[in-house]
Amino acid sequence: MLFPRTCLACAKNVHANNAHAVICDACMASVPLYDALHCPVCMRRIPASGTPCHPEAKYVLAPATHYAHAPVQKLIWQMKYENWMTAGAPVGTLLTNYLRALPHDFTDYHVVPVPLHKNREWKRGFNQAAVLGAHVSTAFHLPTIAKNLVRIKETPAQADQKDYALRETNIQGAFHVERPAEFKGKNILLVDDVTTSGATIREAVRVLKSAGAKKIIAAVVARAR
Repeated sequence: MLFPRTCLACAKNVHANNAHAVICDACMASVPLYDALHCPVCMRRIPASGTPCHPEAKYVLAPATHYAHAPVQKLIWQMKYENWMTAGAPVGTLLTNYLRALPHDFTDYHVVPVPLHKNREWKRGFNQAAVLGAHVSTAFHLPTIAKNLVRIKETPAQADQKDYALRETNIQGAFHVERPAEFKGKNILLVDDVTTSGATIREAVRVLKSAGAKKIIAAVVARAR
């Protein structure tokens, strides 16, 4: 009664029985979700078969929505930088709702969260990609391959690199596969929160492909370009 829960997007009171807790139903419903896979090079919609229109693309992008929507920005920011674990549920819901609506079969995929460097994960207390990966794994009953793709290079945050070329340089050599045989011949659902330039995902995909991964779909909550 003294401190009623309010929606972080519109500041209105959130009903006690609202499953999303930190955001109201109206704001959640206001977020438009994409209904297709995308080519990571030109961002065009691609067929359900998942074949990018640019042959040089080594993966397919699966963005739930665009980062321009205010509720999306606020949810991700609160989870990622303000350590609101309660924001993980609605963010995960956006991603799983989008993936469920796609005409694509994820049955034989393995979930792999994009890792943080151990120092950054220790400071934050969690890896937001792992939180989202758990939502996807539960929703689709998919196995997760954890602690195999690791981040061995502690780099400045990609969000602080305003130039796309700097982002590419910043992330080079950041990932390593501990047990390559675990990825060989497997289809991977690579999970992260946001993609902007795509540099982080491309580097992770490069390392996974070198370990023998087969098809890779990068599932993100939002794309920022």
